[in-house]
Amino acid sequence: MEGEKRFIYRGKKLPDPCINPVIYKPEFFQIELDLESELFYELRKGNGILPYKINESSDKELSEIYTFFDKNRNTFYFLFDHDALIGSILFLRNYIQSLSIALSYQRKGYGTKLSVFAINKILDNGYDSVELNTLPGNIEAEQLYRKIGFTEVKT
Repeated sequence: MEGEKRFIYRGKKLPDPCINPVIYKPEFFQIELDLESELFYELRKGNGILPYKINESSDKELSEIYTFFDKNRNTFYFLFDHDALIGSILFLRNYIQSLSIALSYQRKGYGTKLSVFAINKILDNGYDSVELNTLPGNIEAEQLYRKIGFTEVKT
């Protein structure tokens, strides 16, 4: 998407974030859709990404999303506080595809912890860098990633 910013991390493994996220299960599908719909509504709307709420996707789109989540379940992690979803992170090879933290858990370090968890997993898998993109206007994500050690790649 035009205006996306690309970031890269080329550092070493980071200190263990001491969390135990679990791998995606099909029963997490709806809670992930609802989380992303709540978190990214304004960002998607501001960038003209339809549907603005991902949980309002067509049946065909929902089926495609379900298949995508299931296909990538081994690198799609969920962190819970008892039964409440704190957040999720999905990475593909050395690319962080998405990070979502529930509003009630934001600004408590969980975005950093899940990001560090993913970075360490990616580096453990033999990659020497971690990459991601942020949508235009996602200033909070940019700040988080810079704090961790990502640098913006100018194109």
